[in-house]
Amino acid sequence: MAVLLETKCDNCINNCCAVCVKEHQSSVFSILQKEDLDILMENKQEILFKPGETILKQNTSSTHVVCIKKGLAKVYIEGMKGKSLIIKLIGDLDFITGGGIFANHTRRFTVSALTNVECCFINSEQILKLFSKNSEFALEIMKYHNDQNNQMLNSLINLTQKYMPGRVADSLLYLKNEIFKTSSFQLPLNRQELAEMSAMTKESYVRILKEFKTSGVIKHIRNSMVILDEKALVSISKNG
Repeated sequence: MAVLLETKCDNCINNCCAVCVKEHQSSVFSILQKEDLDILMENKQEILFKPGETILKQNTSSTHVVCIKKGLAKVYIEGMKGKSLIIKLIGDLDFITGGGIFANHTRRFTVSALTNVECCFINSEQILKLFSKNSEFALEIMKYHNDQNNQMLNSLINLTQKYMPGRVADSLLYLKNEIFKTSSFQLPLNRQELAEMSAMTKESYVRILKEFKTSGVIKHIRNSMVILDEKALVSISKNG
């Protein structure tokens, strides 16, 4: 069960919202002065989710944005007959809008915790209050929201246009370069979830993973993954 944390956010400017977006992306909160952050933090809730718990649910009203302070979660589309498609992972200091900032839309995806996830829920209405008084902030939010949607769209395009080896290669390169930023890492996803990152069955994913292992591209033992030949993965991705 998710736990509501009773922590005060006295240091939001330096420790929370100002760094809620990764450094290589637009730091949408860092441009705000204290008086604007005070507006943003009205009724903010800090919540701890355990692995497997749902943070945001597909087809529910999109009334909040979420800042991931610590942990790793998956963003996925729930399809027919219990099938799911993971379109991205979000981790420390990431930020997800869900579309509710601009209109009263329902969410088009579900977000659930892969590890313990500590996050902040910020009411979308508080962000809208800042739009009229801070055009720079409004522009940064819109740009970030657009970039987030483009990333998800590109993921869907790659999944529909590449063969299975290329899709598996893409998932491994994504984990190495975007999530863990190292060639050796522990997988927080099970085999079914790894398959859902590549839009294929678990059996097909495991088969291709074994082919990569046999050819010396990766080393995979249980939840431990080592990328041995990144150039080969890049080539498979391009030709996939």
